[in-house]
Amino acid sequence: MSLLWISLLSYTPFSSLLLFPLERTYPKIDSSHISIRYIHVLGSGHITNPTIPLESEIEPPSLIRDIEGITLYKQNPGIKLIFSGYAKNDPVSNARKNAQLAIALGVNPADIILLETPKDTYEEAIAVKKIIGITPVILVTSASHMPRANALFHKAGINTIPAPTDFLVKKEEDLFQLPSAGGLMRSERAFHEYLGLVWGRLSGIL
Repeated sequence: MSLLWISLLSYTPFSSLLLFPLERTYPKIDSSHISIRYIHVLGSGHITNPTIPLESEIEPPSLIRDIEGITLYKQNPGIKLIFSGYAKNDPVSNARKNAQLAIALGVNPADIILLETPKDTYEEAIAVKKIIGITPVILVTSASHMPRANALFHKAGINTIPAPTDFLVKKEEDLFQLPSAGGLMRSERAFHEYLGLVWGRLSGIL
């Protein structure tokens, strides 16, 4: 039974079916007619290692979020770019590591705001609320994480414009596939978010 269950979770069409409703809750942002003062890129993961390139230090979900935030920044001159995320066991916070990449890609350091103490999305929402108040903010995070993140920000009284990125389900899957690590990763991400939504409602933070 365990083998069958793992095989099912690793079967990409099944894992994509789990993840698809989360990733398609919000569409791709249309930034052509947006006049906003802030972009908030939520933190994820990195490992500081000076012997490898900066972009390799940043974990893929965080790197993709950074690129989306930087792209939106360059499309909207004068906007402030907020990075959040704590250090955990690393000497550098995730917010600061992401800001280093942004600066390397041409973002003006004066346009960057760092929130280096929040440990999760709930704390990120509370922290940014103290800075922006009721001012609307473009919220950048992984598409699967956006439903929970957006709900947490709304609960904190923040008016958000969702900008989902890091989509894993990009096309209709061929049914004739073998189980794979990629499929298992999609299932893991889906269960992480569904459990997060359930826990958020049970604990009252959503």
